Amino acid sequence: MTDAPVLLQALGVADRVTIQEGNAFDSVPPGADVYLLSHVIHDWNEDKCLTILRNCRAAMTPTSRLLIIELVLREGNAPGFGSSDMVMMALTGGAERTARELASLLARAGLTITRVLPTTTSASIVEAQSA
Repeated sequence: MTDAPVLLQALGVADRVTIQEGNAFDSVPPGADVYLLSHVIHDWNEDKCLTILRNCRAAMTPTSRLLIIELVLREGNAPGFGSSDMVMMALTGGAERTARELASLLARAGLTITRVLPTTTSASIVEAQSA
């Protein structure tokens, strides 16, 4: 967080970004165009994830988008990053999830996946909006 203002200034976008500290388990600042959770959801069990996601949902406007950057496991027995799931469960009590599992979790928080975008890394970008 301390490096962000300098980087944003260097990129010439500091006037377009608001940095606000907080705790997503308590609340999320309302009215943003985009909410970004990067490698957050996999750290927590379902109840904690639902708290974060419901707080995001409560803060979102009808046109807001939630972007979740996470490893999205492949469905079924397709080879992939299944060992990451075991690591998350053992270390944090969290879990890596498939797109279907993420969709179910998001639905319980009042959100709908609009698309899942692969990247050139192991992570994908999951875009969601209010249900």
